[in-house]
Amino acid sequence: MNQNWLRLILDSRSPEAAWKEIFAVLLNVAEQTSSPVALHEATVVPDRLLSEAAWELWEAYPNYSARTSEVLKEWAANSSPKAILILDALSLRELPFLLGGARTRGIKPVQVKVTGSECPSTTDQFAHALGLQSRSALANDSKPGAFALFGAACYTDVIALPFEDCAIPPSPNVVIWHSWLDDLIHVHKKLPDQIATIASAILQSDGFWGFIDKLRQGRKLVITSDHGYAVSKRFSSQVEDHEAIAILRETFGASRSKAASEPLKESFMPPIVMAVKGRNVVMGQRKWNVQGAFPDICHGGMSLLEVAVPWVELPSL
Repeated sequence: MNQNWLRLILDSRSPEAAWKEIFAVLLNVAEQTSSPVALHEATVVPDRLLSEAAWELWEAYPNYSARTSEVLKEWAANSSPKAILILDALSLRELPFLLGGARTRGIKPVQVKVTGSECPSTTDQFAHALGLQSRSALANDSKPGAFALFGAACYTDVIALPFEDCAIPPSPNVVIWHSWLDDLIHVHKKLPDQIATIASAILQSDGFWGFIDKLRQGRKLVITSDHGYAVSKRFSSQVEDHEAIAILRETFGASRSKAASEPLKESFMPPIVMAVKGRNVVMGQRKWNVQGAFPDICHGGMSLLEVAVPWVELPSL
């Protein structure tokens, strides 16, 4: 496997081909393990290759990867009726649970693949890519005319309710953004092992799949996400240089990206930071000592499990 990563990251024909192959291999690895720890360990080598030897592929990522927002626009442009379920922060760690729940109920996905977050890997950046100021703009069917999916001809909502309590109106096209998993991370501040246990139970529960069947009633359905997340306590690289630590603390604190009026002036070799969309963004599985400790779970940076998300298309009922 490591030889495969070396070949496709260091010897790829083009950035577009590299990201297509990287996503394909990540899908294969994610489908073959239900262990979030094992999945993380499988990304250590490619993440280090990308951040330490092929960082230009991270810099090319915004223009050459199959970003979820663009794939959704293409999918929604075709014939309706259709439904889209955005599970905020759903990562490849949760893909086996999702597929297991479908398999138990005899549901065969039309397509399973990996697509990518925006850069930086944040909710707001994904919302902006869909023509929204923030995800809250979709609440209570209040979408703006600039909404990029279905030409805004759809019902939209942002939901935090238990899945079994979610109602779906009889609209041909539906876009639901559900914050359940993101809330576990940011609101309830669950630890990685707790999230894995809860996610496994929820994504294979009757309540969740009852909600999925409501969305599939007369509609094709895509389940995907705005971004994944990183488990920093398992990061493979700890920044040790005192000068570098001081710069990173001042620039980022304990986060993975920050708004910036200009690119970071201090240069690192290999580069640690890339500048994109008015933000400085950390590349790779890197953390540094900060007061109060680096958060166990984070996103906003550029590592494979932050940017890679599931795309699962299910048939209509």
